[in-house]
Amino acid sequence: MSDVNCYRLPDGVVFQRWAGEDEYVVYHSGTGETLRLSEAAVAILDLLERMGPLGAEALMSALADMMDAPPDPLGLSAATDRLLEVLLKHECIDRVPCE
Repeated sequence: MSDVNCYRLPDGVVFQRWAGEDEYVVYHSGTGETLRLSEAAVAILDLLERMGPLGAEALMSALADMMDAPPDPLGLSAATDRLLEVLLKHECIDRVPCE
């Protein structure tokens, strides 16, 4: 089964990042907002920057690969959905149809 929606970085947006202890501070050039994001949220931004548009399944798989222990699939799915909603809310990513 393939994803219906994919996610991508908005055109022309640049993110400046500073690492803190348990989070990153990210400046969003498109909105002018400075956000505090988790390592996982920044990992999603990095993946989309490197790979282009990806579906939630691909993002979830990439996040699972970053973990030290195998994640609970339901918990990882819910966490990925929450991360995507936060990133959408702050206009860090766009939802687009998968090709």
